[in-house]
Amino acid sequence: MSLRLRGTWVPAIVVLAVQAMALLGVLALGTGTAAAHASVVATDPIDDSVSASPPARVSVTFTESVTISAGGLVVRDGRGDRVDDDAANAKGTVVSTGLRPDLPNGTYVVTYRVLSADGHPVSGSFLFGVGSGELDRSLADTGSDRLWDIVGDGARALLLLAALTAAGVAFFLRFVHDGAEDRWRLIPFVRIGTMVAFLAAIGAVIAQSALLTGRGAGASTDTDVLRQVLRGDLGLSLAVLFVGLAVVHLSTDLGSPVVGRVLALYGGLAVTISFALWGHATAFTPAWLLMSTDAVHATAAAVWLGGLVGLWMVLAGRGPEDVTGSARIVGRFSALALWTVLALVVAGVALTIAGSDASWSALVSTTWGRLILTKAAITSLVVVIAALNRRVLVPSFVGATHDAPADAARHHRRLLTTVRVEAAAIVVILVLTGVVTNVTPARDVPPASSGVTTTRPIDAGSVRLETRPARVGANTVSVTYTDPQGAPLDVGPSLTIEFSLPAEGLAPITRQTTALSPGRFEYEGREFSVPGTWTVTVAARTGVFTESRTSFEVRVVP
Repeated sequence: MSLRLRGTWVPAIVVLAVQAMALLGVLALGTGTAAAHASVVATDPIDDSVSASPPARVSVTFTESVTISAGGLVVRDGRGDRVDDDAANAKGTVVSTGLRPDLPNGTYVVTYRVLSADGHPVSGSFLFGVGSGELDRSLADTGSDRLWDIVGDGARALLLLAALTAAGVAFFLRFVHDGAEDRWRLIPFVRIGTMVAFLAAIGAVIAQSALLTGRGAGASTDTDVLRQVLRGDLGLSLAVLFVGLAVVHLSTDLGSPVVGRVLALYGGLAVTISFALWGHATAFTPAWLLMSTDAVHATAAAVWLGGLVGLWMVLAGRGPEDVTGSARIVGRFSALALWTVLALVVAGVALTIAGSDASWSALVSTTWGRLILTKAAITSLVVVIAALNRRVLVPSFVGATHDAPADAARHHRRLLTTVRVEAAAIVVILVLTGVVTNVTPARDVPPASSGVTTTRPIDAGSVRLETRPARVGANTVSVTYTDPQGAPLDVGPSLTIEFSLPAEGLAPITRQTTALSPGRFEYEGREFSVPGTWTVTVAARTGVFTESRTSFEVRVVP
């Protein structure tokens, strides 16, 4: 290897650094707290409720089956001591644990950490009280997994980018490149990419361990935690990935073209298939079809990205003076790119339909859908550029072998510019893909609700109840009293609101709120902890011995 070629690690490092900067830039835009597949639909006791006697068990119900990994279900008292029986279990969509007998009056904090069907951690907490006193809300678990969500997103995006770059460039070297001396400019992309992918995989495992236990990076040093993290689909995915990366790396070290091609092909397939073995596709139905589609999608992306990086380095290194050699490489990749782009688009459309249940409204109204639409827009731009390359620039470049030097240089510059743009766009697409893997698919996001508003007549006029957003969790309840002319009706300084769900046998939960202005009240709380048709009763004192009670039915969705 000449002295000039020994410096070829520099461009590889620079390009990969630019890719990392693009990754960080996309992550910095933020997608909110990462949302996993499963979400809570009910808790027992109800969040923020107070009962006269202590419950025997605590449970959390999710939208889909979950498993207890390294986290589980923990209940603590006001001093931080555990009061559960340390025997939490998961049955289908319900996770529950028993409590110690004769719990004293006070506030208790329930914390849950489970694993959803697609391998993503789900965590949260809620309060309940025993006795007749108010809840001590200062005990609420304010800890946030936001940092580890970002680390997990970043690690997965970097893993996807580095691994597909390594596999794609290895394929380009063995099946598209002409074997000239400038192959040494491309080999560092394979070797650095495999090393970065390996380190990113370790980062993903550390983030997964932290999210499943709430114990930070130190959890990954616990062999029991690691066993639980790697026991399922994630462990299988990483095992296949590491074998594939090792084979891809080895393909650059062998002189035999036949053996090198075999290693580059099958090692690259192992890398791309590994991404289909863990994540959203494993939770879709039928799993085998969606996993196969996901593998095709990743394979096409690797071949396209690797080819663009390879063309970039070849065209930038050889210059317009070696049009003949470059033209042969460009021609080979152009023929390959047609089928690669077709496979990428078809697989992407299939995955989008599966993830959204073919619902346009689900795409435009969810984080997952907006990310997918952003990917589709960028991909469309890249497809247009690729079509321009294939129909105009590539033929003109291949034909430039007979052109004057000035014309050959012009064709060379144009093609190099479009290749750079394509490569940059695909990097952004892959970064978005890494983020999408940790966002709830559109079809699994609970239906949106803008709220429920109902008006009922009373003796002195009417009362209007407005509930926003009428979904399980935090809600705002607004009550307005008016006289027959529509003017505010003063019904006193305070209002009693009762929440009950007769179909589930949930007795009324009573809350008090004070007037914001004559006849106008507002209350915020988490009483709607179960989907269904709730009965909300408002009671206002209209006299010393009289009370106006009005009941409403409020449909609460998950």
